[in-house]
Amino acid sequence: MEILALSILIIFSLIGFAAIFFTTFGTLIMLIGSVLYAIMTEFQVLGIKTLIILFVLYLFGELMEYVFIIIGAKKFGASNRAVAGAIIGGILGALFGAGLLGVGLILGTFLGIFLGAFLVELVVQRDLVKSLKSGAGGILGRVGSIIAKVIIAVVMLSIMTSKIMALY
Repeated sequence: MEILALSILIIFSLIGFAAIFFTTFGTLIMLIGSVLYAIMTEFQVLGIKTLIILFVLYLFGELMEYVFIIIGAKKFGASNRAVAGAIIGGILGALFGAGLLGVGLILGTFLGIFLGAFLVELVVQRDLVKSLKSGAGGILGRVGSIIAKVIIAVVMLSIMTSKIMALY
């Protein structure tokens, strides 16, 4: 059972880590894998306290996702409406992009963020240059959020690995 549990944890961790680049759910997939592992090993290796720490890291990563997009867009002069457009556009872009066997998630997300900020800013401000800057800022924010989530994922993996290695 322990080998199966470890295999599931490894698979979920690898898929989750890769998913960080494609979607916002990478750290969630890793968290689910750790919960399944904990249940299958009767919480002997990853206890409730560790799972809570992993859950808090996951929540922090989700918060950082939006904070970075907001900061990126605002840094380039986006209005509050354009920031909301970037976030909504990113979600819609990811949903539409998912229809392309997952490959479109990255393109859909980035294009959605850009178009969301760009179009809203264009309608509100009627300034093409400012609209382009807002869209670019949203994109840079998304890149920052990916970097932050990679760091969080590495911390999550380090915690899980150290707990598992302590057994052996």
